[in-house]
Amino acid sequence: MAPKASSGSSGAPKGTPKKKSADEGDGPASKPSKTKIPRTFVVRPSPSVNHKSVAKVYLHQSILKASDITAGSLINISREGEAGVLAIANAGDEGCPLNVIQVSNALRSVSGLMFGDRLEISKVTAQPEYCDSITIGNEAGKELPKRALKAVEKVLDEVGIVMPGLRFQNFPTPGETENDEKTLENLVIVESEALPNVAKLQLEENDNPDSDNFQRFISPPLLFKRGSTKVTFSQDTEPLSKYLLPKTTTYSSVGGLSRQIELLKASIELPLHQPTLFSDFGITPPRGILLHGPPGTGKTMLLRAVAAETNAHVLTINGPSIVSKYLGETESALRDIFNEARRYQPSIIFIDEIDSLAPSRSSDDSGEVESRVVATLLTLMDGVGDSGRLVVVAATNRPNSVDSALRRPGRFDQEVEIGIPDVEARDQILKLQFEKMKRHNLSEQDVFNLASRTHGYVGADLVALCRECVMKTIRRGLKSSTPHSQLLVTLDDVETALPEIRPSAMREILLEMPKVYWSDIGGQEDLKIKLREMIQLPLEASETFKKLGVSSPKGVLLYGPPGCSKTLTAKALATESGVNFLAVKGPEIFNKYVGESERAIREIFRKARAAAPSIIFFDEIDALSPDRSEGGPTTSAGSHVLTSLLNEIDGVEELNGVVIVAATNRPDEIDPALLRPGRLDRHIYVSPPDFEARLQILKNSTTKMSLSKEDVNLEEIAEKTDGCSGAEVVLLCQEAGLAAVMENQTAEKVEKRHFEKALKSISRGITEDMLDYYRSFASKSGIDV
Repeated sequence: MAPKASSGSSGAPKGTPKKKSADEGDGPASKPSKTKIPRTFVVRPSPSVNHKSVAKVYLHQSILKASDITAGSLINISREGEAGVLAIANAGDEGCPLNVIQVSNALRSVSGLMFGDRLEISKVTAQPEYCDSITIGNEAGKELPKRALKAVEKVLDEVGIVMPGLRFQNFPTPGETENDEKTLENLVIVESEALPNVAKLQLEENDNPDSDNFQRFISPPLLFKRGSTKVTFSQDTEPLSKYLLPKTTTYSSVGGLSRQIELLKASIELPLHQPTLFSDFGITPPRGILLHGPPGTGKTMLLRAVAAETNAHVLTINGPSIVSKYLGETESALRDIFNEARRYQPSIIFIDEIDSLAPSRSSDDSGEVESRVVATLLTLMDGVGDSGRLVVVAATNRPNSVDSALRRPGRFDQEVEIGIPDVEARDQILKLQFEKMKRHNLSEQDVFNLASRTHGYVGADLVALCRECVMKTIRRGLKSSTPHSQLLVTLDDVETALPEIRPSAMREILLEMPKVYWSDIGGQEDLKIKLREMIQLPLEASETFKKLGVSSPKGVLLYGPPGCSKTLTAKALATESGVNFLAVKGPEIFNKYVGESERAIREIFRKARAAAPSIIFFDEIDALSPDRSEGGPTTSAGSHVLTSLLNEIDGVEELNGVVIVAATNRPDEIDPALLRPGRLDRHIYVSPPDFEARLQILKNSTTKMSLSKEDVNLEEIAEKTDGCSGAEVVLLCQEAGLAAVMENQTAEKVEKRHFEKALKSISRGITEDMLDYYRSFASKSGIDV
């Protein structure tokens, strides 16, 4: 029989007398004659586990009376400002607190509600339409026997309301024959269709006050009528995507955090559901867990998964959301939250962005209010007790800003780092995203290749990348007028989207490096091979190095005359290796404030470690590392920066997955401590270009120039530029082009005479004394120049 809809206005009557609020649910009222209706109600489990009661919610009798809601009436239950779920109101027992609404697991699954959520209730004055057909899926993925159809129809008729997403857990379904044992199945409504209402079709849209009455529900509700509603079984296990039902975050929907998930299971689920395991051993179960890591790595998502999987009463504090301007109200709000958590055990208190709620009391920014809040939180965590089934989980991306008193055993016992995902973790995250996407033609190898190229990307970046891929696909479809149903995300869409998503781990210091390839550098073949061996190979084959027990070089020093492609080589290395590249200009590190220069060095290396594998390129390294020996041109600030640099390269904290490339044209002015083995131990001389290299530079520089091919002989010009640096050869080509324009502003070709004129104006900066200087340094380093 279909439930009845209430009549009258929605909400509490205007003339409801006021009385002392029972909003905090201190206990049942003894049949109050006048009751103030709470603004929100706390979600708690339904007292009935019968499948016939899945659409029912239970409220205190006095609340129903004060709200003018009769038992069996239809109400809308919803979070504040969100779409709701249609339910049947019933009176709970007298022990039900005034501010509690008891909701079945089936209704919670439709709307993604958790125990502890705050709901608003309102009467529904219209009646839903009758259901024409309904499709039910079995989560086990197997066909149900025909005899199960009658059992399902009987229960649905008694439930009355059906809606997509409604789940029946452990539903007893009969077998093929009467002698077969019943099996327990998890059934879910995946689709429902309404009967066409002829009367409504004849009405004008504006004349139908109930035309959008049921648009405010998460899942469209219908009335089941046995005998006229057709029931079919399906292999589908999820409601159709057209209903846009909220997805519950579970452990299986979190990728790349398997180690952290296992740790959380042991630290949260056991103390909540099996506390006696700890008391039997005479120890206190863990009470607090602090999740920390960079933004976008999945801390808050992991909290939601824990809440969904543990089925506990969840109370969420979003950083400063409970902070009040009035004295003592913040502390009172914290006490109320802990009191509710104790009352409805097992319970979890989530504190997101805890650094804003409990900052370090030793910092200058901390005032009296912050100190009182921290002290209150410390007292409450200490007062949980040994037997209570209560866990506090906090998240922050600034763990060092949290008060140190909170980070001791007995409060936040464990600290779990949610770091930047490695290639395997990124592969898992991308696979989950593309599985949800469904409409794509990428193979598993394509997804893994994408994961191996997205160094420094956190989970949020990868989700944004997948979203951008879909946007590219949709735009492509609109341009080509391809039907929406035929569109697929392709590898080309991914390649187009990839440059538009910048990795969060590198966002503050990421530079838009020009795309320079090895082929753009003329000659220097030995240099390219050495750099590949020393830098690219250890980064790309790190597992092989580890297996063989071979340590890769930490740093490389490129030295040579000015203009011989040292910086250009570093750019090509960044492009060709595909790893994160941090470019540091030597003099820009220095700051007039004491300690700021050293902090800049530490921050660069911290980000490089977090975004490993990565390359740090120091241009003009001699400006950062002056020789500290007697008579050396050094200052106190320079000495401190050098000390910080040495500690970061070869200090207590290991430098894994980070390679340092430095360039200079004054190698003898660098402190010897920086050049010893274990630091910048590989020294590569970048020599002036030979004939083949100069010819290649000329060809590269004149690719876009209009040359007189009969007149201009590049090999002859390469011979004449003997002793020039690469930069001077490039300048020669520019000067020749400029000479052609100055001679004739409508010139169409650059001819031989223009190159000869340019050759006369080019001054060679590389002298024999300079080359002797580099030979002398090389002989000290044992390098053959």
